[in-house]
Amino acid sequence: MTAAMATASVGMLAFLWFAAGFTTILRRYEGEPAWRSTAALVSAAVAAAYGVIDASWDAAANRGGIDSAVATYAFDLANLGFANAWLALGAFAIGCGWVLVDGPCRRRAWAGWWAIAAGVGLVAVRYVWEGGWWFIPYAVFWAWVITMSVVLVVRRSLDHHAHG
Repeated sequence: MTAAMATASVGMLAFLWFAAGFTTILRRYEGEPAWRSTAALVSAAVAAAYGVIDASWDAAANRGGIDSAVATYAFDLANLGFANAWLALGAFAIGCGWVLVDGPCRRRAWAGWWAIAAGVGLVAVRYVWEGGWWFIPYAVFWAWVITMSVVLVVRRSLDHHAHG
């Protein structure tokens, strides 16, 4: 369990690195003042900070060493924090998507609408977080992040080969 929690924290740090790089690229297309890409980066930092700092699930997993009522409280607290992190992830996606749809890089509008849909979905499911519906926009969001990562790596590789 400890390795899983550490891996989840490393994953959130990797997401933060992606968010910093992606919003830096978006800043070029957004122009000044680049408030949407900046707000997206701050939102990603909030989500990543929660993922790295919160130890509620670690405490809940330690049920053998603590009172069961305390473990239940820690588990509930972790679930509420996770659901609140969807708001930050949603704000990140909406901010990035807005720049992609509205800026001069409209050839990537498909990616912008995908991000906006995922972001709005994440915010919406926060209001009904106890059902299983949260997984749909959450999966759509991470599929978008992975797709954007691949697009950026492939584009960088193609640019490198064209100029190198």
